[in-house]
Amino acid sequence: MHKVKIGAGVFACLALGACNSLPQWATGDGNAAPAASSEEVAPLPDGTVRPVSRPDGSAVVSPVAATSVSGPLGTTIASLGDPAEAGMWLKTPKVTTNQPGRVTYKGRTQDVTLVPIEGEASAGSRISLSAMQALGIPLTDLAEVSVEAF
Repeated sequence: MHKVKIGAGVFACLALGACNSLPQWATGDGNAAPAASSEEVAPLPDGTVRPVSRPDGSAVVSPVAATSVSGPLGTTIASLGDPAEAGMWLKTPKVTTNQPGRVTYKGRTQDVTLVPIEGEASAGSRISLSAMQALGIPLTDLAEVSVEAF
C-alpha cells in the first residue's frame, strides 16, 4: 500500500517537473516562435508614458468624467440593498457619481449618499437597511421614494 502511494507521489513530481522544461513561447506544434514586430518605436523623452494597444487591436477609450447633478431627480422604486453594507445610501441609475442627496418616503426625509449603478434612469434603486429603517419603509416592500441631489 505504501509503495503505491510513494510511486504515485514520485510520478506526480516527475510529471510536474517536466512542465518546466517546455518553452514558454511554444504554440501548437511546439516549434513556432513568436512573430517579430516590424513596427519601429521611436524613443520617448524621459518620464513619458506610451499608451499600450489592446491585444484585440481596439483602441483604449478614456472614460468621460462623471458630473454630479443637483435638484429633484424624480421618483424611483427602491428595494432593500445589501444589508451587510453599512451607511445611509441609495444606489440608483439616476446619478453618475457618488454625491450627497435626500430620499423622501411618505413625508419622511433622510439624507443619504447617492451611489451610481448601471441601468436606465427609470430603473429601480437599492436602499440601505439603515435608510429604510430611518424612513419607516417595511423591509420587504418595494417603496416608491422621491430622490433629490445636492
